[in-house]
Amino acid sequence: MASTPPAPRKRTLYDILGVPKDAGAIDIGLAYKSRRAALQNSPNADPNEINLVHEAYHVLCLPNERAAYDAKLITLAEREAAKAMAHADLALEPEDEDVPAWKKKPVLVGLGVLVALLAWFILKPAPKPVAPAPRVVAQRELVRPAEPAGGQIANAIATPSVEKSGEQLFAELSRSTARITVHDVSGRTVGLGSGVVVGTGQVITNCHVATAGGTLAVKVGGEQFSASVEVADEEYDLCRLSVMGLTAPAVPIGSIDSLKTGQKVYALGAPQGLELTISDGIVSAFREMPQGRIIQTTAPISPGSSGGPLFDAYGRLVGIMTFQHRSGQNLNFAVPADWIGQVRSRTATNPLTEAMGKALSQN
Repeated sequence: MASTPPAPRKRTLYDILGVPKDAGAIDIGLAYKSRRAALQNSPNADPNEINLVHEAYHVLCLPNERAAYDAKLITLAEREAAKAMAHADLALEPEDEDVPAWKKKPVLVGLGVLVALLAWFILKPAPKPVAPAPRVVAQRELVRPAEPAGGQIANAIATPSVEKSGEQLFAELSRSTARITVHDVSGRTVGLGSGVVVGTGQVITNCHVATAGGTLAVKVGGEQFSASVEVADEEYDLCRLSVMGLTAPAVPIGSIDSLKTGQKVYALGAPQGLELTISDGIVSAFREMPQGRIIQTTAPISPGSSGGPLFDAYGRLVGIMTFQHRSGQNLNFAVPADWIGQVRSRTATNPLTEAMGKALSQN
């Protein structure tokens, strides 16, 4: 009888990117960009393959995620080799081997004893039920704490009801504004940006900031934390970072629908990686993009401010500063804060910054 051909080996994330298992972060980044560009330029590209390439990059470029993934790549062949070398921790379990018949007899006897015990427990008279002791409930257990207004988490800055000055806004909101530094595997700084706290241990920034290198450092107030990309939505150019140990309060989130042309807004950020600054301006226009409506503002931004928050005069987060058109004066753009609740891991079919550049060049 013909033997069954072996099943094809499952592709690894390294196979998906076309890199060796010992590839460095720079090689992985280059392979990701090349593979993604090839798929996006192919009219018959499989969307699932694009998502796999995106997932492979975000796992392999983060040291902790990569180490956990590598630990799962022990193949059956490696286990067999370990068994031959008497590595008991990697060897196959006994049930995978051919067990002699004389070793199986004790197992059958044990099963017989187990069946007999099970029958005895089923057939024996059931004990008389005993009423449980009454449970004394302290009155404080019956008091349900009030939920935060507007569905916000408890550790959040209260939603303001009156307009405030730039000085007041900076004093309140700078403690929830982040400076982000991106490093490659050698520790060299390869990117700078800003971000804002939107939940317990969660910071939102631009993906073109967060994915510029392998490791992320987030500084909020006087404390610095390590961070990792939790969700990367390149279509919206928004990345949600997970920041262990971060206790800074989340900012109140507003909506683009509350804004009007000419309304005053404030941008916070760390230009060139310096200390936090605040700048003011107005909503000068709204732009319709394939992804949705975005905000054009005169509030100036510069490199290092990308990913920083845009607030209205009430201190509500209304946008994330994303793009500056360098050939024009005061052409600064923010994606709406409404998108924060819609982020999901996906690649960009039409990158926002590229689409914005094309739209402006046609005007």
